[in-house]
Amino acid sequence: MLYGYKKATAKNPHPGKKIPIYLKTIPTLISALGLGILGAVIYPVVSYQLKDINLFNSKDQGLLSPVYYESKANSDSEPKVLSDLDYTKASSWFPGSTQNQLFNSPIENDGEIPEFYTISIPSLGLAEAKVSLFDEDLTKHLVQYPQTALPGQVGSPVIFGHSTLPQFFDAQKYTTIFSNLPKIKPGSDIFVKYNDKEYTYRVTKVIEVKPSELWVLKQNYNSKTIKVVTCVPPGTTLRRLVVEGSLIEN
Repeated sequence: MLYGYKKATAKNPHPGKKIPIYLKTIPTLISALGLGILGAVIYPVVSYQLKDINLFNSKDQGLLSPVYYESKANSDSEPKVLSDLDYTKASSWFPGSTQNQLFNSPIENDGEIPEFYTISIPSLGLAEAKVSLFDEDLTKHLVQYPQTALPGQVGSPVIFGHSTLPQFFDAQKYTTIFSNLPKIKPGSDIFVKYNDKEYTYRVTKVIEVKPSELWVLKQNYNSKTIKVVTCVPPGTTLRRLVVEGSLIEN
């Protein structure tokens, strides 16, 4: 017999073995840990989606401030998640673009264009991150989109970089490198080293677009700008965050 019943008496009110207090607390601790992990995953996404709500006219100290953030993706039709796409490849980020085919047909390099250059964003803790001009693997480096201007030229270099939940940010890992990009503010500087020359771009605006809004890849040859792109909300691939900066002439 595995179990037996003993009647409690005045002399022995607890005839069975008492469960130690530390064992009683284990289920509570496990539940609290699970809720904490779930909250850590959900909170960045929820707070990002509610970033424009400012109760009681208080100053916003959240992920993005409506003072400097402009959304271009507010519409009745929400973007769809394309789960069959490989988002470690830059060609998957704007599926409708005809430029994507260039990733599958590598450009012949005559030696005049370097394979990589670097980008630094001090306000986000990024220093000399590599940007590839000939490869689309976002797990190994940042990627410049095909047929966009080179640094310092008229037009806009368009640079893609991975992001995830901000608590997993690691400036040394290209799978998390742009996790804090939504926190950048106009006035921040982006430094680009290309062919032994450094260019300074100052952030002018931060916008959000759907993957179908291909106009964001177009080049404006009346100015010298830069566009830095990642996925939002944090940890998802629903939309694209685009940080644009203008070249500061030395």
